[in-house]
Amino acid sequence: MDKKGYISRVREDLLGARKHSKTTIESIAKSFGITNKNLVKEFTELAIILNAREVAHDSSLSTYEKYLDIVALYQSQVNLSMRTSMSVLMQQYSTPAPISFLASSYILNSSNESIYLEPSAGNGLLTIALPYRKTFVNELDDVRLENLKQQPFANISSWDALQPPKVYDENFDGIVTNPPFGSLSEPILFGKFKIKRLEHAMALNALRCMKDKGKAAIIIGGHTTWDEQGRVTAGNNRIFLNYLYHFYNVEDIILINGKKLYSRQGTSINTRLILIDGAKETPSGAAPLKNKLHSTIVNNHEELWDRVWLEPQLISNDTDKLKLLKLHAKAISIKQKQLSI
Repeated sequence: MDKKGYISRVREDLLGARKHSKTTIESIAKSFGITNKNLVKEFTELAIILNAREVAHDSSLSTYEKYLDIVALYQSQVNLSMRTSMSVLMQQYSTPAPISFLASSYILNSSNESIYLEPSAGNGLLTIALPYRKTFVNELDDVRLENLKQQPFANISSWDALQPPKVYDENFDGIVTNPPFGSLSEPILFGKFKIKRLEHAMALNALRCMKDKGKAAIIIGGHTTWDEQGRVTAGNNRIFLNYLYHFYNVEDIILINGKKLYSRQGTSINTRLILIDGAKETPSGAAPLKNKLHSTIVNNHEELWDRVWLEPQLISNDTDKLKLLKLHAKAISIKQKQLSI
């Protein structure tokens, strides 16, 4: 099995915008001695990650230009629909590269001393905007753990994400995570809040590792719903969101259309991107009532950029460059609509 050769080939095809179907990518993998469908999926994703990371760290590009290039990369990638019994069991749905870029860019700060944590890192997709040498990653799956070890992260581990090491408490400047979803066999108490969902418990344990003035970006499955009084619908989501709003400065919760923005990653599940800007000095409050912002579903990459708002698209006298960027963005939007037909 020539893993390195296969990844190099996929990276070259991505750079050349050569598209592949599930059949053609598996045929290429077979020519490198790779026949296991799970390995094809994981190695293909690693190739995507390495290319996206190169774009994310290209100092000649603005953040917006990087984003547009990563959106184009996402749209040229093969649909990672090669699901296996193990990936279904572990609910391994990686975050698409454009969302990963925005999430990791959101928690990134200018200090060279800052360190970051991804406690359910997969192959490392959610870390693409973060510096390798300042990023701690954790993963239980053997194949993905090996893929992480081929990248120069500051620390690579495999502990239970429901029980982060005590030494990690309030230790990191940024947290980014997309925990696998599922039900807990027994509820876990976080103070007076009874948490019954695996992804909620993992997210809250990840936040335990964040400094009070740190930032976090969390991907959670499903969309928020509200009752007739405008409150978050009673149940697990209300408890989870009430906890977040009580203890943290929740900057935004963005509802993402899974069919439009997630499907090439192998699933069309609707998701939420939760952006947190530090812990509250004095815990107070609860999830707000339904409002236009938090009930608006993001349906394309431009809308997602506008919501996360990492920087103005372009503020300069370079009007020609601005026009080109707008044309690029428009072309990407048209392409996205064509792919969704």
